[in-house]
Amino acid sequence: MFDEIVRSLSNDLNQICDDFTEYLCGDTAGVSKPKTAVKERSLGSLSAYNQAILATPTDARLFSGRGFMRHYARDQSGAIVDFTLAISLDPLLAEAYAGRAMSYTQLVGGASLEENRMTEALADFDRAISLQERSANALNADMKWVYAARAVARSYSGDNDGAIADFTRCTQTAPSASDYYNLGVSQATSALYPSALASLSKSLTQRPEIATYYARSVTLAALGDEFGASRDYSEALARETPGSGSLQSNDEHAYYFRALARLARDNREAATADLRTTIEICDRKQNAALRQTATAKLAEVG
Repeated sequence: MFDEIVRSLSNDLNQICDDFTEYLCGDTAGVSKPKTAVKERSLGSLSAYNQAILATPTDARLFSGRGFMRHYARDQSGAIVDFTLAISLDPLLAEAYAGRAMSYTQLVGGASLEENRMTEALADFDRAISLQERSANALNADMKWVYAARAVARSYSGDNDGAIADFTRCTQTAPSASDYYNLGVSQATSALYPSALASLSKSLTQRPEIATYYARSVTLAALGDEFGASRDYSEALARETPGSGSLQSNDEHAYYFRALARLARDNREAATADLRTTIEICDRKQNAALRQTATAKLAEVG
């Protein structure tokens, strides 16, 4: 029975990835915090996991499953303990490394990357992907969710080239609007504007969103297409009218690109507010790389 339930959890790992990127990247669908749907999956409760583990204390996947449940209950310290126990029981369990990495990235704490455990997170993501690529012992044959999560961690730590490589990998398997948005944002941040334009346009084709229009407006302006930049800026403004929609409070990139678009139109006061919001979200989510960029831009604006 327990094996069947744990296999059911593995089938939901791509949804776990969606939840994770909603928390970290800001999902363009409008969800601003992690879902807790994992509580309704697998064994259903921590007490059920506790009983199962008492009955089968050497089953690494039970510890891993409880780790995911604790992760979604925002008990990251407890989740890390469970994932570490799972790894000690089965050092080849890819999902446990990936789960522990996710919990590392969401630990609330120090101001440095080392204190925030981003280094450990990246090492665990690398290990999970390496295991999946050379072994059939991982739960899920499609590890897209791990590439997406590692892309975010790489972006936050300043490795934008690595983030682009991972987000590109995500667009090669059932790409979503969010996949193309995240890739396009990373490409634009690295001044790879032709590539960013292609990615953001694909995202808009699948799901037109305010944040994507702002990002593409800045990209088009950088490419010298002022008409296209103004068109996208106007479209974003139209979608922000009262009762229509607004930027998502969890997407620091959306506020940053809106700030750039506003600066291009000499709206310095509104741009300054957006840059400050960008920094606030970066602090909350431990996005050190974008925080540094937004802080420098804020100082430039004065």
